[in-house]
Amino acid sequence: MSEAIFRGISGRLHRFSVCRPEAEFEFSPAVYCFARPGLAGRGWVPLFLSRTGNLGKRLASHEQWPQAQLLGATHILVCQHDERDAREYVEADLAQALKPVMNGPALEAEPESPLRLVWAA
Repeated sequence: MSEAIFRGISGRLHRFSVCRPEAEFEFSPAVYCFARPGLAGRGWVPLFLSRTGNLGKRLASHEQWPQAQLLGATHILVCQHDERDAREYVEADLAQALKPVMNGPALEAEPESPLRLVWAA
């Protein structure tokens, strides 16, 4: 099994296992992303990034996978973390650095102003 390593906005490196979508996933906590190969087949481009307490159950029928495939996703990258705080940290660190296209847009509120739409991509 190959690996993918991404640098978060914090500068920390996060290591992911590269898996085919038909693989059997453990029923364990993890951060995961749907990814497509990078230019010239080098590296990975994360399209969707999230975390879960039960990877096998979550990926059994993920509603975002068909859209990710339309954007070229061929693999699921997995970073195992038992602690919820660790999963939340990794997801936030990488989402800010990588800005996966399927993780936006996000709503942002400012004091004394209406909500406005902000694109994360």
